[in-house]
Amino acid sequence: MSTEPQRAQQIFVVLNPVAGTSDGAVVRATIEQHLGGDQRQLTIYETTGAADEDIHGLVRAALADGADLVVAAGGDGTVSQVASALVHQQATLGIVPAGTANVMAEVLAIPTELEAAVALLADDLHTTRVDGMQMDDQVGLLHISVGITSLMQRDTSRDLKRRFGRLAYIAVGTRWLFGFQPRRFMLVVDGQRRRLRASQILVANGGAMGQPPLSWGPRIEPDDGILDICIINARTFRDYLGVGWAVLVGKQRRDQRMRYLKARETISINTKPPLPVQLDGELVGKTPVQISLLPAAVRCVVGPEFIAHQVAATTHEELPALVAAAPAPPEEAQRVAAVAQVLRARLNQVVGPEQARQVVDELLRIAAELPAPAEEAGRADDQPGEAVRRAASKPGAAGIAGAIIETAAQLAAREDEQREALEQAAQQVTSPEPGVAPELAGSLQLLRNELLQRMRPYQALDTRLFLAINQLPHPSAANRAMYALTSVMNGGMGWIGILLLATALNRRRGLNALREIAPPMWFATMSVEYPIKNAFRRRRPFIDIVQAIAVGRKPGTYSFPSGHSAAAFAGAYLLSRHYPELRSLWYSLAALTGFSRIYLGVHYPGDVVAGALSGTAIAELYRLLLDLLAER
Repeated sequence: MSTEPQRAQQIFVVLNPVAGTSDGAVVRATIEQHLGGDQRQLTIYETTGAADEDIHGLVRAALADGADLVVAAGGDGTVSQVASALVHQQATLGIVPAGTANVMAEVLAIPTELEAAVALLADDLHTTRVDGMQMDDQVGLLHISVGITSLMQRDTSRDLKRRFGRLAYIAVGTRWLFGFQPRRFMLVVDGQRRRLRASQILVANGGAMGQPPLSWGPRIEPDDGILDICIINARTFRDYLGVGWAVLVGKQRRDQRMRYLKARETISINTKPPLPVQLDGELVGKTPVQISLLPAAVRCVVGPEFIAHQVAATTHEELPALVAAAPAPPEEAQRVAAVAQVLRARLNQVVGPEQARQVVDELLRIAAELPAPAEEAGRADDQPGEAVRRAASKPGAAGIAGAIIETAAQLAAREDEQREALEQAAQQVTSPEPGVAPELAGSLQLLRNELLQRMRPYQALDTRLFLAINQLPHPSAANRAMYALTSVMNGGMGWIGILLLATALNRRRGLNALREIAPPMWFATMSVEYPIKNAFRRRRPFIDIVQAIAVGRKPGTYSFPSGHSAAAFAGAYLLSRHYPELRSLWYSLAALTGFSRIYLGVHYPGDVVAGALSGTAIAELYRLLLDLLAER
């Protein structure tokens, strides 16, 4: 891990404008907005996909011109192409995840939301040296796979990936799960030869599978100087369900259908007949294949969660260097003396809602007359809620009082979206904390309620409902159950599993239901996940509410509406049309899925309700459209 973060001065971007479901023009505009400017040089190259396109040569030319940050804006294939030119170079690789799966970004904890990922590259860069995998003249950072996943990649067209995102792989993979038998492999690891049967061999430099929180196995790190080899031997659909369950609950290394080896130098894979080989999301040929480990090959930008993970897994001797590499906390905001004096004088007088209203009115009046400190004004304009959080940086009552002071000063001068952000920040930091004197806690709670009442009615109600549910007891068993449920129901995959089971019991009825349910359900889910969420751009509750209990991995996308709820209720509605006798079961499972999103701290109740309504409506409209087209 780099202990001396540096800000890039000369940036070269390789942008794949047709990667995944992203809009290339939007990606380019976002990069120019955050990384451009007079103080550094920005060059953007858009790939063409031509057979003679030399990405390696373009990156090397940029390095010769002095580029210190090379950004791959696209999917894992684009990242791999750029990384191959940065092996053992001083320049840093940055990633803007704009592809279909974006697995390498997940491994390095890069935010999946476009603006957040680009903003990470605009500040001081925190990096690690990632190992590489060399195969002929190509270098990968993530996975090399041979078997069922490479066949899925081969049969999934770019058009399908652009239309359906990650769900395209699942739709194609479902066909391969039936009837695919393990193949004969010759595997040589660091000179040791093995003959075996397997349905999949994966050489992993990172554990992520592209669908958080699923992974190929624990303790697979990209910067440990080791390549992990995962061997899967699944013969029947039941075996694949067993492997899927082991992955879901994190028991991969205990499942007899999954074996693991480690390589520190070389790996050779051969099959008869030859199978396609996938390198970091792209097909690169067929077996046989020779792989060499390149330790500490490429310097890569990492996100804050990667640093936190490294700190958690590090010995005491290594800890000081990693802590030094972590981003520094925000500075404490300066107090507004006149407002603080009023608050201290009046706080003990707040014994009811009327006194709270009077105090807030007085704070607003005084704050409006005070000039904002010049050094804070620029930051407040950029992120208005941050000043409130900085003011709350002190523990206990002092921090809460500071938050109210800063809230009053900011609310007096802000309107519309900035006002809403400030109100959410105020709500986040004005809840009494343990250890506050009872009389002071009561006064602060009254002031908090007054601030909530001045928020937009919908936001205030949504926040209260969220806290009522999210603050329920969180025993570990319930956490695991809720997280497992939300993982299974992601993208409606739980419904697909149920439909596959129904197909096994009654082939004709099940296939008919699968054919009529899957397309509208996935269309509804994708509509909510991409255009609708990006239109509203609501932040997640665990970002705006400090006392929110967040369980599991925190999503990097927007909050409103809930994509899980859209898929859950769209699936329940469509399943009820084909299996009406189980309608109550379908809707109970959908409702429990929506509840889990609030319980886990990743959605407001309003997100869940909106997701349920929009998902159901879009699925029905799409179904009606298909019926009309069929009649013609």
